[in-house]
Amino acid sequence: MRLKRLAALVLAGALCLTSFVGCGVNPDEAAATLGEQEVSAGLVNFVCKYQKASIDDSYATYFGKDFWDKDMYGYGTTMEDDLKASIMNVMHELYTVKAHMSDYKVELTEEEKAAVTKAAQAFMAANSEEAIKELGASEEIVTEMLTLYTIQAKMYDAIIADTDREVSDEEANMRGITLVEIGIAGKYNDKGAYEKYTEAEVKAIKATANKILTESSSVGLEKAAKNNKYEAVDTAYNKKDTSMDKTLLEALNALKVGETSKLIETTSALYIARIDEDVDKKATEENREAIIAERESKTYSDKLKAWQKDDGWKVNDSVVDKIDFHNLLTQKDPSEKNTEKVDSTEKADSTESVESTEGK
Repeated sequence: MRLKRLAALVLAGALCLTSFVGCGVNPDEAAATLGEQEVSAGLVNFVCKYQKASIDDSYATYFGKDFWDKDMYGYGTTMEDDLKASIMNVMHELYTVKAHMSDYKVELTEEEKAAVTKAAQAFMAANSEEAIKELGASEEIVTEMLTLYTIQAKMYDAIIADTDREVSDEEANMRGITLVEIGIAGKYNDKGAYEKYTEAEVKAIKATANKILTESSSVGLEKAAKNNKYEAVDTAYNKKDTSMDKTLLEALNALKVGETSKLIETTSALYIARIDEDVDKKATEENREAIIAERESKTYSDKLKAWQKDDGWKVNDSVVDKIDFHNLLTQKDPSEKNTEKVDSTEKADSTESVESTEGK
């Protein structure tokens, strides 16, 4: 999958620190190595803090200020460990494609280099000393990050250039359908806890589903669903969709245009479907593009895996562990402060200002 550009990770508006305890990271230490190439702790620290800041607000609201020390996803690791591991995987990818630029004769143009420099300088100028200190930012580090993402974007395009983009009409085709989905597994109660439906509740839900089906013959599926507090959705599907429940897929494939199904029951839901058209042109073209994008992503991923196999990538865990996650950063409303945006190439987009205030 193509990496997000740095601009996609930029904070919208200013930041405030809840506290400031300093940073124990030596930016010149090697957080990882790829052959003779060192990945600086300063760069890794900056990317970690940048990613972290986009998460702090929402997670702290729901899970408290110590959520970085918790195992949020049941992996047996903390949120902090998970993010750091993710960032190191990103670093591995970025430096891998950089090392193979000559394979595809990829180089940065003078215009791209100038755009990266301009964006890095603007970022440093637009942010407070406190924010810069907390993020561990420097013009050199921001420039390196923007440069790596620009290289990755160009390498992605070069690697996928020979991907087969021929998709047959049959493979791309999406049938237009109207679908009513009625869950029978369970629901979330008022306290946010998930509860399975009782047998009596499932029986009542099935009775309602059959009522919708009966009424649909006279008033139409859309109105019948609405009359019974459900919604008939205008959507589309592919006849060979392996992600769809097999029972539902087989039932849909058996229907002709204009036909409405009987009640379709799966382990988690009941469905009533009507086939509206054999070819939904818009959905078909969107699916064609999605198939091509998936092929391109696989082409890139396969090449990356081949390059990274036994490539000697080594993470210095003792250095990465020094990156501190105790300072929570809260985002202000962007309207509270004007931010400076810098025009740049598509590969090196502008950055917005970040502020930090101690002791908030």
